[in-house]
Amino acid sequence: MTFVVNGIAQDAAPRAGQCLRSLLRDLGWFGVKKGCDAGDCGACTVLLDGQPVHSCITPAFRAEGREVTTIEGLAGPDGPHPMQARFLAAQGFQCGFCTPGMVLTAACLDQAQRQDLPTAMKGNLCRCTGYRAIADAIDGIPHTEVADTSGPFGRSVATPAGPAIVSGTARYTLDTPPMPGLLHLKLLRSPHAHARILSVDVTAAAEVPGVHTILTPSDSPSRRFSTARHENRLDDPDDTQVLDDVVRFIGQRVAAVLADSEAAAEAGCRALRVEYDVLPGVFDAEAAMQAGAPLLHADKGPEARIHDPGRNLVTELHVTIGDPAGGLAAADIVHSATYTTQRLQHAALETHGAIGWLDETGRLHLRSSTQTPFLTRRALGDLFDLPLERVRVFCARVGGGFGGKQE
Repeated sequence: MTFVVNGIAQDAAPRAGQCLRSLLRDLGWFGVKKGCDAGDCGACTVLLDGQPVHSCITPAFRAEGREVTTIEGLAGPDGPHPMQARFLAAQGFQCGFCTPGMVLTAACLDQAQRQDLPTAMKGNLCRCTGYRAIADAIDGIPHTEVADTSGPFGRSVATPAGPAIVSGTARYTLDTPPMPGLLHLKLLRSPHAHARILSVDVTAAAEVPGVHTILTPSDSPSRRFSTARHENRLDDPDDTQVLDDVVRFIGQRVAAVLADSEAAAEAGCRALRVEYDVLPGVFDAEAAMQAGAPLLHADKGPEARIHDPGRNLVTELHVTIGDPAGGLAAADIVHSATYTTQRLQHAALETHGAIGWLDETGRLHLRSSTQTPFLTRRALGDLFDLPLERVRVFCARVGGGFGGKQE
């Protein structure tokens, strides 16, 4: 099909079922972000004949004969689009992952829509800002000033990354052309909360066209690591294997398939046949500490540094400051209650992702959306017996983390 992207005629042959977002990224327009893939977050927003659409739920073939504008094409010959300039002046972004889609939608609002921004912008989500800076940007309320020779301290100066963010040229983890020989990895995950893996039959999966390698628990390093690793690795338990023959939660990785494409890797995962010995599960923190509760890590010795595996306790900490008993005895009113909050997810718009390769010297490189590249480097070195000089972990711009990308 033929269509126009940012004023440039494009010839493309979309794959069956391909969305416009992935086609545009295949063509090198990385300002179109891969976020939720469900039409909810708006990070993939583009203009189709001047109207904002979520390109992740827009079939690619619908662009035939039409004009597409991505954030890279919004600026005019005289400089940034006025809405880009407003986002710069108000610093209407933080990580910036949502900004391309946010700016494109905001640039299309009429005066009536600007009177009700929660409704007009409901198709574009931001995890970082709390939306005040975004609303100020759309309303044209600036927050930055130009620093004079006295320097930036005590001044409200713009972030140096701002122009790249509002123009869509800031590069995040997966915003890079495919490398030669790149394979895609997909995981088969556990449907059980607690089970022992008796066998993984890879026969059918190995016959799926495009599948190169299948990794099962028998291929995993025997060493364990902590998914909550801190600067001092002794602070955390080494309770996790890359692929374990015992699963302890629904969704735990069971096997990995590497293939020429994501579709082939996913087909390979579906073709795997796993035999499980389903074990009793425990689903409540207090119940897990009671006598007779199913033990999830009873097989681990002291080297794992789990405080009390016989009570499912990873650690226990008791702190007393002052005289609580005396304070309660002297208080006019004592209120005692138990409060429960729901689980929360950090929900960064940029999903977790990584690209890894070995260079000509055998050095491992990992480009990852991580907040802890140095800790990741050490963990990989420990797991695979690699000296640190043979491991390089680096991150491009991180599209939100909030602690959720520290593992």
